[in-house]
Amino acid sequence: MNPRTYDILYRPARIAPPPRRTPVMLLAAGLWLLAWVLISLPVALAGLTVVWGMAEGVPMTGFLLWCVGGASAGAAVLVAVRLAPAVRRMRADARSLLLAALACLFSLVLAAVTWLSAV
Repeated sequence: MNPRTYDILYRPARIAPPPRRTPVMLLAAGLWLLAWVLISLPVALAGLTVVWGMAEGVPMTGFLLWCVGGASAGAAVLVAVRLAPAVRRMRADARSLLLAALACLFSLVLAAVTWLSAV
């Protein structure tokens, strides 16, 4: 057997260094946090609107269906982008940044449209 191959196969295991936090991952984490904050606004606003509408006896099914449909459409687009072959070949940090930017965009649009339709 080749001595180099023998050394690669049978040498003592090395402890792997801890993963580094790259600036791209930190930016992606910040964008995900912003997306969650932005999505909490429409959820809270829709909840308040539904409670006030039910207190006055107004049917709120159309508004609720719109909110659920918008959130479902955004989630479906994120899943479709995540499963695209070009995105699957990307590095994990770049993929996370791309999906965080899309999630931030969708949650911002959903927050703005919910605010304008509820007020």
